[in-house]
Amino acid sequence: MADWSKYPFVRIVIPMALGIWCAYYFASFRLPLVTLVCTLLALLGLAIVTSVTMRSLRFSWLFGVIIGAYLFLGGYALLSAFEYRMMKNNYRDNQSEAKHYVARVYDCPTKRPNTFRAVLDLEYQFCDSLDSRPVSGKVMAYFQKPDSAFALHYGDLIVIDAPIGEVAGPKNPAEFDYRAYLLRRGITGQIYLKDGSWIDLKKNQANPVYAFSYRFRDKLLASLQRNGLKDDELGVAAAILLGYDDKLADEVRQNYVAAGAMHILCVSGLHVGIIYLLVSFLLGFLNRKRWQKTLKHILLLLIIWFYALIAGMSPSILRASMMISFVIIGEMLNRKGFVINSIAASAFVLLCVNPYNLFEIGFQLSYAAVVGIVVLQRPIYNLLYIKNKLLDKIWAITALSLSAQLATIPFTLFYFNQFSTYFWLSNLFMTPLSFVVVISGMLLLLMACVPFLGVWMGRLVWGAVYVMNGVVAKIESLPFSFVKGVYINGFEFAMLLLALLLLLLAVTMQRRKMLIGMLSAWLLFMGSVALRTYSSERQNGMVFYSLRKHTAVDFIVGREHVLMADSTLLADESTVNYSLKGAWGQRQLSLHPRIVNLEEDYESVMLRKRQNLVSFNGKLLALWDGSHLKDSLSYRLPVDYLLVRGMQKPDLQSIVNGYDLQMLLIDGSVPAYLVERWAGQARELGLPYINIGDGAVEIEE
Repeated sequence: MADWSKYPFVRIVIPMALGIWCAYYFASFRLPLVTLVCTLLALLGLAIVTSVTMRSLRFSWLFGVIIGAYLFLGGYALLSAFEYRMMKNNYRDNQSEAKHYVARVYDCPTKRPNTFRAVLDLEYQFCDSLDSRPVSGKVMAYFQKPDSAFALHYGDLIVIDAPIGEVAGPKNPAEFDYRAYLLRRGITGQIYLKDGSWIDLKKNQANPVYAFSYRFRDKLLASLQRNGLKDDELGVAAAILLGYDDKLADEVRQNYVAAGAMHILCVSGLHVGIIYLLVSFLLGFLNRKRWQKTLKHILLLLIIWFYALIAGMSPSILRASMMISFVIIGEMLNRKGFVINSIAASAFVLLCVNPYNLFEIGFQLSYAAVVGIVVLQRPIYNLLYIKNKLLDKIWAITALSLSAQLATIPFTLFYFNQFSTYFWLSNLFMTPLSFVVVISGMLLLLMACVPFLGVWMGRLVWGAVYVMNGVVAKIESLPFSFVKGVYINGFEFAMLLLALLLLLLAVTMQRRKMLIGMLSAWLLFMGSVALRTYSSERQNGMVFYSLRKHTAVDFIVGREHVLMADSTLLADESTVNYSLKGAWGQRQLSLHPRIVNLEEDYESVMLRKRQNLVSFNGKLLALWDGSHLKDSLSYRLPVDYLLVRGMQKPDLQSIVNGYDLQMLLIDGSVPAYLVERWAGQARELGLPYINIGDGAVEIEE
């Protein structure tokens, strides 16, 4: 049985994280901060009284319950206090009167295909009277002309025009919630800056540490280019060594995702761990005396954080450096056997600094993978005994990959709805290759200025990355290498996590009874999946998706569906992936539907389309874009729904003269100023209408 007294931070982090989670997902029931503080003080006093007065072991559980409640409420209060500080003096409190803002470039700006993007930290707000007041808040800014914004750097002060827009939430089922993603980073608005709507003040107020980090990273990036790296090899090397992925091609990124090797491209625990092992080996001569070991650990900490500094200090780098730092500190304190406690201590610090870290996918994946490796790698490795040393090494790498993948399966399924089939094969090659790339890359960065040596190291890095890219592309091309559209809901995610947690506890505590609970959670998971599958086989209806500048309608029978859309959308694979495929996965629909262009006729058992009329399940849908009007008939054509789309001038009276419609649907492709005119005419005629621009409309039959 595990001695939990050896894992104090594990016992602290779990209830604290639960408190943060409840505060986030039950924000509408949030208690006032003053009430939370008073309750915390009361629980603390109760814990002290209990520990003093009840010394019998029979009541020890009571003290544990009180401390657990205290930690849970502490996490709850931590998120509330963080949000209060973030929203204090927020720019949105007085935005209606604002004319201009003084903002500071918050991070290193990045170039996009058609814009220049940067996060701005607002500092002052100006109104008509030219009076200014300090404000807080971060906004995502998109500059119209990238060329004019290239001169901006981290810390530069600029003046921008108001107003600042809100970030739209998801408008389609299972669509990525970009607004929540930005909010967790403290970004509460967005603005599109045209030429003339902003002024560079030619002043800089940068944090000197981050400014040095960004400048140093740019110099190292230029050094990689000077020493022979370019194109895909440069993009991958910059991502692995410096955490800089702006030069990474989308095709290469997708290959790594499909091969289950995307973690190689993110500076994470793997890369920092490689540096730790290498430096620890080089400093092995300092293992003789106690003071030498202390010096070695201090040097390790300095080198790890210096690497974090030169690699841009991104959240993933800071997270990995924090984890390995607590492991090193544990070794300094002679607690080497309790790695899990050191990992939990790093999580505790990161959550105290920013409780929103708990909801970062990278945070969850990193800690799940590390815990899985620490707990499961050895038991999995011990399942097979192999005498051959080479085969034994291969099995050791495979066991490590299996342990990390097993621990992260719930997260990859829930967040990404996909699974890499050959992750074990890719990691078999990618793990040793990543060692070569990181070590040779570090040597290249150190020897870049040395004649000939820098060039030769550059060729070595180029060769290793070239092989990596080739291996990934080959694995990605294998049959069934990538399973997409695997959707699980929140309950199923919770059951998978519970099953995983019970498995980890069973291995750690060596208690087989935990396996019964794990199997129970697994059965609940399978039961929920079976129930959803049964429901999906019986579904029948239409879904009108909310897409700006596009029209898309799904006609669904069981798990088959026909997608009717405009030709521009059908050619835009990124929009289909972002806005539609999540809904298909949620309904367990085929990811390869039958496609019907809005301009074409179509006929099948499910659906019939002639010109602008669509017949489905006994319902008649008319598509109105100003070009098809049944005014040639001697009677009003009865239709159940009429969908207006595009830039057509509203003339609902003419439509009503030709159609006897039950419901008007205003498509998301209709501009906002025309939506109001369509809606106004519908209200005048007493006609029911739905604005699809506000969100997708699902009509079940």
